[in-house]
Formats: sequence, structure tokens, C-alpha cells
Amino acid sequence: HRPVTMATKDIEVAIQEKREDGRKNWDHPASFILAAVGSAVGLGNVWRFPYLVSKYGGAPFLIPYFLVLFLVGMPILGMELSIGTFFQAGDADAFGSMHPRLRGIGVASVFAGYAVTFYYTVIIAYAGVYFIGSFNPTEEIPWINNTDYFYTNVSMYTEPGNFEGTFNWRVFIGMMIMWIFIFLAIFRSVKSTGWVVKFTVPIPLLILVVLIIRAAFLEGAGDGLKNYLFKWDPEALSDASIWANAIGQVFFSLGVCMGVMTTYSSHNNKKTTNVPLSEKLITLSDTGIALMGGFAIYEVLGYMQTRCLAGEEAEGVALVNSSCDYYQLSSMSLAFVAYPEAIGTIGAPQLWGILFFGCLILLGIDSAFSLVEVMCTLVKDSWPGLRFRPPSWIVALTCCLVGFLAGLLYMFDSGLVMLDIVDQYINNWGMVLIGMLECFAVGWVYKIDLQYQKVGKTAVLIYNTGFFIALALGTILAVSLPIPWTDESDNPLALMSELSAFGVGITVFLGIWITATCIATVKALDMNMTLGQRLWAIAGWYGPDTIRVMANNTCRDTELEGEWRPNTWRSEIQAMLRHDCFAITFGFLIKYFACCLLFVITLINIKNDCVTRYGGYPSNLLAVGQLIFAFMVTLIAGIAIFPRVMYDPKFSGKKLESDRILWMLTPLPVKEHKEVNEKS
Repeated sequence: HRPVTMATKDIEVAIQEKREDGRKNWDHPASFILAAVGSAVGLGNVWRFPYLVSKYGGAPFLIPYFLVLFLVGMPILGMELSIGTFFQAGDADAFGSMHPRLRGIGVASVFAGYAVTFYYTVIIAYAGVYFIGSFNPTEEIPWINNTDYFYTNVSMYTEPGNFEGTFNWRVFIGMMIMWIFIFLAIFRSVKSTGWVVKFTVPIPLLILVVLIIRAAFLEGAGDGLKNYLFKWDPEALSDASIWANAIGQVFFSLGVCMGVMTTYSSHNNKKTTNVPLSEKLITLSDTGIALMGGFAIYEVLGYMQTRCLAGEEAEGVALVNSSCDYYQLSSMSLAFVAYPEAIGTIGAPQLWGILFFGCLILLGIDSAFSLVEVMCTLVKDSWPGLRFRPPSWIVALTCCLVGFLAGLLYMFDSGLVMLDIVDQYINNWGMVLIGMLECFAVGWVYKIDLQYQKVGKTAVLIYNTGFFIALALGTILAVSLPIPWTDESDNPLALMSELSAFGVGITVFLGIWITATCIATVKALDMNMTLGQRLWAIAGWYGPDTIRVMANNTCRDTELEGEWRPNTWRSEIQAMLRHDCFAITFGFLIKYFACCLLFVITLINIKNDCVTRYGGYPSNLLAVGQLIFAFMVTLIAGIAIFPRVMYDPKFSGKKLESDRILWMLTPLPVKEHKEVNEKS
């Protein structure tokens, strides 16, 4: 059977058809950048990033964070922006164009982002409660002198096992208002979104600057900044969880693996959009605002720590931390406990409360409506959407209503616990898995037909299969061998140390990989090729290079500079020296580094949850998050097995509806992949 990838001419036909069908474009390239930055910059920049910095001893967290950002986050961001721009489609159609069985990756990523909004709007509603409370007279601001206000009055937090089913009406109203705002932001698709982000992105940035300047004059602010960027705990780098949290922060902060960047970029003009430059602008903006959020938080933490150590309790402020260790507060406590407490001790608390919580609302609402917009795009690009063409506002209203109803899960006294559990399984499990599969799709599947043509299908499949067997077996050994158990006397035992297990895993991985490479090289059809040419044909990154060709040629004058060609000295040197090009490392990072790292992190997450229940929560509560993750896996696997469910049943040629349904639920033969893809 012939390989399963669309030819370039077929991709161009599909793109042109989408354009002729009236796909809307951004009114200006700046609107796209603002919308992408607004989606990337969210609540995690203001409190989750500073919390992780504090959790891992200050500056040590910045090392894995920036390594993951440059080696994993930016390549995946560039990949998503590229496939959205040049395929002119959302996640599902973009990956489906590479191979019909890959559509489930895009569907799962969109679902994951959409599911995040179910609890994300609840957090924004928490900020809304504080925002409204900031308009009261000083003596009536509810959280002043009441550091239990968030857990008792706002989130109504209750320990697992003590749930009473109390409904949180205050947050319910706030969540309803947030969903109304989301609908108003997206009901006209990118036309309304492009207008909204011109206000909702720069305003919170200006507020953040004002807050930083004000906090800088507080006593102890300098000590807070020292603990933020200059504190050093080298032992933190030996904690495996620091890398998993760095990946989670980068993914959630950049907005990758949720379908947002692919969908937003699909509304770009593919002939003029500078994708590599967009990638760098979005990353720089997101990282810069995260660092700024840390400044705003840590200046206040330093101030509160100084007050606590000085014993300044005479003013009637109920100190949140009797041990005076404000730097160890959890992420949500930073925003809803420590910061409100600090506001209550300085002049004009109403003003600073309005500014801070207004900033949180604007940061959160940008990210929320971008995730809902992605789901709307998936609905409109699906075969029912293409057949019936519902108005954008109908699709937006339906998605908002479903999201609002799903958010009711978090409206009870169990809400904060469920939020933590679902967030764990969507972000630290789901996003990592989707990121790995996206890299697999682009690095290992897209344009695999070019490899078949050069060295034959057998050689390529031997290499690919051998590599993943080596990766899986090596990782399983490295992860499982150090798992401890206890003997009859309750003495802890393990087969070997973590370092020894790592050595065993690496040895097995390299041994199988090298063996598979040698066999594949011998099996290569064209023996007239040099050894280097055969190795590149077998192990090279043709999919990412195809993306680089499209992206790097868009940003250059081909008449004056000539066409950019991958793996040529002149072109590759230019790509390394120019800020508006993807360098040769792009392909290696997508196909090998990011894909392998995310695979390893996925297995580590599974191992950790098998050894210890997350958060010590009961199994029945964890099952909710596990079911959501299982549903994502089912989407990916189900569509891979039955890709016809994503196609219009009219393509079956059947007249009876029952025959059409049977056709959709029949696994797609390999020889029909290309034909059905062309029709779709």
C-alpha cells in the first residue's frame, strides 16, 4: 500500500477550498499576536510561576524552566503556529491532513483546553468576588482581618470526607457572569475576539506595572526579590518533580497542546505571516509577564514577612502564617490570602484591591475565551458544521452553555478539591501526553512517504519500531527498578538506586536503538547512497523540515535571496543567524528531544500515581480526574481505529442511514486513506 500522507497539491486544494468557504482572517497581524499573547498569559503567570519558584528554592527552578522553554516549549509552539497557518485548519483538521488516524490528537487537545475552562472560570469568579468586595468602605472590606475568608467564605473549602454538599451561590453567580463575558468576546469569531484583545491584553499589563512600582516602596520588598531570583538551593535540582512541574508550567503558560495556537494561527494569511517571529514574540511576552508577576508577588511577600518577623500584630491584622514563612504558601493562597492581607495593611486598600483583582480577571478571561473559541472552531470545521453552516453565535452560545453546566461540578464545598484533582490529570497527564503525540505526528508520521521513496518502507519501519521499543523498555526499567517495597519486617527495599537504574535504562535504550539503526541501514534499498545519506533518509526529520521550508521561505524575498533549502550550508547558516527563521535544531527537538522527554515524563507520572495517591485524596475522588484523562485517551485511540467517524457519511455512497452509520464505524482500509482525505 502507498504511504498515507496528502500530497502538496492536495493540501493546497484543501486550503483554497477553506478560503473560498469564507474562513475569517484577523483584521491585522497585531490582532493575532495580541490574541495569542492574551491566551498564553493567564493566571498561572501571576501566581503559579512564583509559587513554583518558591517551592523549589528560588533560582534553581529557573534552570529547568528555561531549558524546557527553549528546548521543548518554543519548538512545539512554533510547530503549532506553523501547521495552523499553512494548513489553514484547527488542530483536528491539521493533524488529520497529515494522516487520517491522527485526527484524534487534535480533538483530544481541544477537549483538554475546553475542559480547563470548566474550572478556570471558577477561579476567575473567585477573583470577581474579591473585586466586588473591594468597592466597600475600608472597615467593611470582608477579607481584612480575616485570613480564612477565601477558604471559608469564597471557596467554601471542606476536607475530603467531610463534604456536606453545600452549594456556593456567590461563586455560581460570578461564574455565570464570566461565561456571559466569554460569549460576548467570541460570538463573532475572530472579528469580535480581535477587537476585545486590544483592550484586555494591554490593560492588565499596565496594572501589573503599577502594582510592581507600588510594592517596591514597601518595607521588605528587597528581601522578597532576593528570595525570588537570588536564593539558591542546589538540592532542588535533584528532585525529579521539578522537571515535570517545569514542563507543566511551560505548556500551560504558553498555551500549547490545547489547540489554541493552531486555531488562532489558522486565521492568518499564510502568504505573509512570519511564523518564526510570531513564536519568539509570544514566548518573550509570556515569559516576561511571568517574571513580572513574580516581582509583584514577591515584593508583597517580603513585606508581609518583614511585618511578621517584627511582630506587627497591633494593627489587628490576622497574620496568615504564624511561622512567618510566607514564601512557602501554595499558589492559590498567594493570590487570595497573602496578597489581600497585604492590601489590607496599606493605604487605599479599595484602589489596590480593584487593580489587583481586576488584573486577575482580565488575564483569566483572555485565556478562557481563547479555549472556548477553539472548541467553536472544532465544531464549525467538523462535518456537521460544514454541512449545516450554523451561525457563529449559535455555536458560541452552545459551547458556553455546555461549559457553564460542566462548571457546576465545582460549585459545592468539594469544588476546590475537585479543581485540584482535575487540573492534575488534565495538565500534568493530558497535556504532556498530547505534546508527545503532536511531536510524534509531525516528527515521525508527517512526510514519511519521502523516507519510503528513498530507502524503502521496510528499513524505515525497522528503525522506527526499534527506536520506540528501545525508548519504552529503557524508560520502564529506569523508572521501575528503584521503586521501593517493604519486607516482612517493614524494612524498605529496592532492586537498585535511582542512578544505577538510570544507567541500566540508558544502556538498554542505546543498545536496542543502535541495533535497529544498523539493521535498517543494511535493509535500505538504494545501496548507491553513502552511509550518511542512508542514515539521514532513515532517521532524518522530513516532516519538521517541510514545515521549515514553508515558514522560512515566507519571511524572505526569494527573488533577491533565493529559495531557502533545508540541509544546505548557505540556507542553514542563514537560518541560525536570522531571528525570523527556524534553525536546523527545530527538527531534532521535535522528533527526538521533545518527543522522548515527554514520553519519559508520562511514564514517571503514571509510576508516581501508582506508588502514591495524588494529594492523598480518596480513590473515588481521583477517579473523576482519571476518567477525564481516560476519555482523552479514548478520543485519540477511537479515532485512530475508526477515522471515518470524522467524515461526512455522504462520502460513503450509501443511501440508507443505517448503512452510512455502519460505514462510519468500519475501520478505514489503508488504501482508502488518501482518497477520503482528498474528499474531506
